[in-house]
Amino acid sequence: MRRTISGRRRAGFALSLVLLLAACGSSSDGGGGEGGGGGGGDGGAGLTLTIKDFAFHPDTLSAPGGQQAPVTITNEDSVTHSFTLDDGGVSRDVPAGQTVEVTVPFPASATAGFHCKFHPSMTGTLRAA
Repeated sequence: MRRTISGRRRAGFALSLVLLLAACGSSSDGGGGEGGGGGGGDGGAGLTLTIKDFAFHPDTLSAPGGQQAPVTITNEDSVTHSFTLDDGGVSRDVPAGQTVEVTVPFPASATAGFHCKFHPSMTGTLRAA
């Protein structure tokens, strides 16, 4: 019976490690690659945003103007944050250590802002690509 519990723990640890590495990899790719390639978003890849050290990474997201885009948000901090559009059109809490997905309307042209409603110094920008 000890082998079963130990095996389960190893499997759980291995799965956690794989998910962590995948999140780190997609976080880096989503920040630079997705923002510049608005046309690539049509393949269903979406955008990724990571909250870490009380900041949004990246702090600017780009997508085709006037369209909605899915954004996957991962909170790596130990407190709850939110993703809130400055105009209040979207607001979603992101509990500590969790990932959520929101659909975000990108401005037709220019930029729009977002912030954390719990920590107003955390800000970011939506940019029409």
